[in-house]
Amino acid sequence: MEIEDSHSADSTKILRRKLDLLLRTGKILVESSADTSRIMRNMKRTAAYLGFPEEDLHIHITYNMLMVNLSDGTHSFSKFQRCDKHGIEMLAISDVSKLSWSAIREDYSLDRYEEELNKIARRKRSYTPWQVAICAGLACGGFCVQFGCDWTSFFYASIAAAIGFKLRTQLNEIGSNGYANIAVGAFFATIIAWLLGMFSTSAFVADMPQWMASVLQTDTPWHPLMACTLFLVPGVPIINFVNDVLDNNIEVGIVRGINTVLIVSAMAFGIVVAISVCGIDNFVKDLSMTPHHPYWVYAIAAAISAMGFATIYNFPKKQLWVLALGGIVAVCTRNFINLGPSNHNIGLDWGPFWGRLSAHRSSVSYISRWFTGYICPINVCLSPRLYRWFRVC
Repeated sequence: MEIEDSHSADSTKILRRKLDLLLRTGKILVESSADTSRIMRNMKRTAAYLGFPEEDLHIHITYNMLMVNLSDGTHSFSKFQRCDKHGIEMLAISDVSKLSWSAIREDYSLDRYEEELNKIARRKRSYTPWQVAICAGLACGGFCVQFGCDWTSFFYASIAAAIGFKLRTQLNEIGSNGYANIAVGAFFATIIAWLLGMFSTSAFVADMPQWMASVLQTDTPWHPLMACTLFLVPGVPIINFVNDVLDNNIEVGIVRGINTVLIVSAMAFGIVVAISVCGIDNFVKDLSMTPHHPYWVYAIAAAISAMGFATIYNFPKKQLWVLALGGIVAVCTRNFINLGPSNHNIGLDWGPFWGRLSAHRSSVSYISRWFTGYICPINVCLSPRLYRWFRVC
């Protein structure tokens, strides 16, 4: 009798350990901003490796909580896992997927699976905080060039964005409200961009030696104000929102949609307050965003933006060149189809709708061909249904 009780206790202990590993696997995916369908697929694959019968396993995913129940009609075991941190970690999502396949193929022991899972969870980011801030700033500068600014304004936008990004990161680390941090980051980035624009057109710069004045002066001092806060745009959350809704994960999709609205609202609030403080009067009404650069300038700016934003998502360093080329393909395709003689550019002049649609298709097709076996910032956020839609279009 004692032997049977001991065996039953050991079985229960192993079962609870397996459930814990399954939840920890899902937690990494949730906190890395994987879409709900991807989380479910990976958790079910991990459950198959752990030996859980699919008909007895019940997984429920919400924005902040994972729930797993294993019930065979006689016994029922349930565990919950809180998910409080929500970042964007592309490499972690890729590695969890690879781990689940490897565990099945090579029949990992529980100890080995847990060891590999711990490595993913505890791994340091590929970039230091200052590297990410500088790269995010340069990415915003690249977009500023896409809006039509010169290279002096590119650096002004990059400086303002890098400072705003670093400030927001520091506020996040001390635990203040995330939406307030977004507003503060947007406010200071816009203020700094305005100050740099005023500095570039000041009499102080005009009185400098000619070579120095030519470096510091810009013909597009207002463009950095439009680009310096683009590091706050919630691209991944809004794509995950669309994915979840299309895949019928309505509850999580609605939460992600509301989160997106709050992020955009906080960002807009910070910008509006900054514009009010600076006394700027509707500069966007008269500011042209149609670029007239050569295509090699578009290509350089696109590559800078693609690689810069990838560092925020902790994208593998060795694969950055793929995103750089993908960004070049997307931007040059969009501009060639969108721009044309009507705005004194080279292109088909078909308008922004067809330009953006073609850019999406070309970039996704390119990256999917070159990046087989890895997850990229586009594919990681696209459900199979949405990805197929882009390919068809």
